[in-house]
Amino acid sequence: MKNALFAFLACVCLPVLPCAAQDDVPSADEILSSMREMTVSQGERDVTGNIRTNRSKTKIPFGLSARGETICFQYKEGEAWKRFDVRIREKNAELALVEDGKARVMSPAGYTQIIPGSDLCYEDLSLRFLYWKGGRVLADGADSRIKGRDCYVVEVANPQPKVGQFARVRLWLDKENGTAWQIDGYGADGRLLKRFSITSVKKLSDGSWFFKEMKVEVRDPQNPDRTKALNYLTVENIPSK
Repeated sequence: MKNALFAFLACVCLPVLPCAAQDDVPSADEILSSMREMTVSQGERDVTGNIRTNRSKTKIPFGLSARGETICFQYKEGEAWKRFDVRIREKNAELALVEDGKARVMSPAGYTQIIPGSDLCYEDLSLRFLYWKGGRVLADGADSRIKGRDCYVVEVANPQPKVGQFARVRLWLDKENGTAWQIDGYGADGRLLKRFSITSVKKLSDGSWFFKEMKVEVRDPQNPDRTKALNYLTVENIPSK
């Protein structure tokens, strides 16, 4: 895998997907594969930013960098930096904790461990559901436009139903440029648990685009229409090619 960092950030980069004929709708796997692969040409970048909630002004610094087929994610907890790696595999993404320079594969039970000071877990930050396969493209409808953009609406079931918080995810992928404007994660009971959405993008000096801010809504498990917490991932340093 030539560019693990941008495959990982495929949902927040702005690649251009190959145009399909009007009546020739690609499969869900083809759409997600194209979304990841088209980011390769953008080259590797190390990215820094912060995580914050709507309840606190405290910001949690984070950094992302690619090391071969592994994405290194670091965040600050108190005065110490914590790190976990996202290892891209053919059919999924594996998480590993790194302590004292040594990596150990994370137990699936740890995927939902909350990052202190936020409402986000390791699975949220890893976006590992972007590597699930066997999804389907839903028919265009009134809800297939996001921010005025025509989107493919792709739904993918968790290939390991007992691993992680989501039984399925639904993604809104821009038909023109491949951006995942919104991702909804549903629990086994069919209720919406979390909604990821891009709220701001930035054009870089090299002409490429990158997400500037992503909002993550945590829904009330008793009332999925109610958002009980908001979290924001803001990118501060986005180097050009």
